[in-house]
Amino acid sequence: MKKINFLTSLFLIIIVLACKEKKTTDNLETKIENEDKVVFKIDERTEFFRTIFNIAVQDIVPENTRPCQTEYLKRVNDQFLQYKNHPLINWVYEDENIGIDFSTIGLMFKDLQTFEFDSTYTKELKYYGLNTRILDSVKPLMVDFYKKSNFNKFYKSNSNYYNQAISQIEKQVADEKLFDKVMSFYQINEKDLELIVFVELTNSANNKAIDFYDNYNAKKRAIILANYCELYTEPNSSNEIMELDNSTRGVLYHEISHLVTNKLLDKHIGKLSQYNSICKDCNDIKITDKVDHMIVYPLQAIMMERFDKNSRGNDFYLTKCTDVRKEIYQRLTEYRPENKVAFEKTYIDCINLIKESAYK
Repeated sequence: MKKINFLTSLFLIIIVLACKEKKTTDNLETKIENEDKVVFKIDERTEFFRTIFNIAVQDIVPENTRPCQTEYLKRVNDQFLQYKNHPLINWVYEDENIGIDFSTIGLMFKDLQTFEFDSTYTKELKYYGLNTRILDSVKPLMVDFYKKSNFNKFYKSNSNYYNQAISQIEKQVADEKLFDKVMSFYQINEKDLELIVFVELTNSANNKAIDFYDNYNAKKRAIILANYCELYTEPNSSNEIMELDNSTRGVLYHEISHLVTNKLLDKHIGKLSQYNSICKDCNDIKITDKVDHMIVYPLQAIMMERFDKNSRGNDFYLTKCTDVRKEIYQRLTEYRPENKVAFEKTYIDCINLIKESAYK
């Protein structure tokens, strides 16, 4: 099993979110414009792949990333631990390329009745150490486990609980008009934008951004949201019925921001070779991701400070950060939506700061 990495910086623990950026194509289909929104879901596909991963690593996963021992986890274990010796579980355990992001690939399957893989996402598999040949070889094992364990029946039997588990956090996000706050920050009036949040109730390891969702639709972004607890043996009520906290707010600010900054990144990043000095031995995707987050993480910190009076990000960038991100953060603090100066101007200034640092 691939070694699980953990972030130790206090600030990064608050805002951790693995995102990678690739160019997307505009959606040319004519659609009725809808209000911007954040949608929470519990999806059978991610639940399936998270479940088999958890079973496979249950004896080796560190305590600080073990699933919270909720009543729901007990139901999951009662139903599925009896299949821990199934060949599919053995495959997950033995394949060294499979890590904590494994459940993400569930969203690449059209359904779990046949485990038909959507070839649109074939190129994504390499980021998970997989390919279509490997998936084809284990497809019979997936179908067999799904049927023998009665996974679909279990999923349907918990549908009422799933609705309860996410209803409160979804309402809190809507009541705070969180999406609108972020769009107002960027002075964006574009409609039909959407962030889809796939909640994983038995994932206490990491959040995971999904930039391939809905056929790389530039108007939609998705994230797998973990269900964290300080001690896996001592879950609290918010692990059963999820609530909006400052950490999750930061994650949402971050991901919603990408709906705006992705276009600016593509427009202004320029030749990737000019950034080689700040991302040594990196391929184009890693360079793009590096440049992207040198701006988006400080932006997240700015919003956490302004919207929630949460100064952890501010303290990090002003007192601990020693690289160009400190200058970027300081430049971003000068941006004020009420001044009616387009955010793009500030973004260009930040990109130029990165370019200048790369030449030093």
